[in-house]
Amino acid sequence: MLTHVLREYNVNKIFLSRLGLWPFQSVLVRNLLPIVCLVLEISYYPFEILMLHDHRDDAKMVFESCYQFVITSAFLVRLWNEIWNRDKFRCLYEAMNDHWNTFTNDLEVRILKEYSSISRKFTIFYSIMMYLLSSMFIVIPLTPAFLDIVLPLNESRPRILAIDVDFRVDTEEYFVPIFCYTTAIIVVGISIMVAVDTMHFTCTTHACSLFAIIGEQIENITFKLDMEQCECCMNKKLKSSDEQAYREYITCLKKYQVALKFVDILNSTHQTVAVFFLLLIGATLSLIGVRIVYVLNQMEEMIRFTFIIMGALLQLMIMCYSGQKLIDESQNIFYRAYAAKWYMYSPRLKSLLITTFYRSRLPCSLTAGKLIPLSMMTFAAVVRAGMSYFTAFLSVKD
Repeated sequence: MLTHVLREYNVNKIFLSRLGLWPFQSVLVRNLLPIVCLVLEISYYPFEILMLHDHRDDAKMVFESCYQFVITSAFLVRLWNEIWNRDKFRCLYEAMNDHWNTFTNDLEVRILKEYSSISRKFTIFYSIMMYLLSSMFIVIPLTPAFLDIVLPLNESRPRILAIDVDFRVDTEEYFVPIFCYTTAIIVVGISIMVAVDTMHFTCTTHACSLFAIIGEQIENITFKLDMEQCECCMNKKLKSSDEQAYREYITCLKKYQVALKFVDILNSTHQTVAVFFLLLIGATLSLIGVRIVYVLNQMEEMIRFTFIIMGALLQLMIMCYSGQKLIDESQNIFYRAYAAKWYMYSPRLKSLLITTFYRSRLPCSLTAGKLIPLSMMTFAAVVRAGMSYFTAFLSVKD
């Protein structure tokens, strides 16, 4: 039973369970719910293709169908990755629970609590933000229907859907079932993003807490030795202190290995999907940018597409910022160890510190396809690439 995970990360567990992505649910739920979500999202592809075919001579509708195709693909890629790597995620969550049993002294528990509190607050904030943006995206097209009630005219105002699609039926006659269908697609897609993104942030934050603990312990061990050497203690006492520091440092290095193994598992679950996600985010930014150009005189449409861009940038920021934080925390171990007077220690303790220098000089990072580190530099590069393609698509529009 994952006692610690269920206590500290229960909100994440709830979001994953609603989609059947929590690996400790019953087999029926784990298999049924993801399949339903996959079928629902995939069912929208034929309508997008039909719209692209029917309006292939209309640049506006071509960009409309392209951005919808990209966003739907983003939903499916994240969902499929969770299904494909289900066993790895199970190992990841079990390792997180084991860490609470391994890192047990007051300092370690305090740091774990601090970082778990950060991830919980972020999960709540991010879920509220994403569902609020999606709600506005869905509700704004219903403005004409509300105005018909509040300020009725001699004839009904035309009703529009949150997403343009060609079902080849009378939209006015079948407005309610079509609206329910498109709303279900949007809500399920946003739920996938919320569940996956928040759990990814939580796991990365947990990894950061492990490196923060190790860095703090290294600093405490070396600080004690430095203080004793400055006080010119007796040789016997120095030898005793060195022996104790050696044993403590061995324990610290074992915990360092645990943290490195956890990051390796975490990276293996996302490095393939991260490549597709970066490409899809860049494509979304450029296509939505062109789509906004067509509706500059329509405030409601402008607001809707602005919400999409905000959501895309927020998701990209989460992935890149959490990766940058992991790089910083893992690199801090090198700086904290190097700040000690390691050159004055005994040869065997010095050898342990040199081993630490050698490993920590290359920070741990989450990568996209084992090539691109997820960092704020990557965030800037993707946004810059999206803007470049936006200008290229804009020239095609003209």
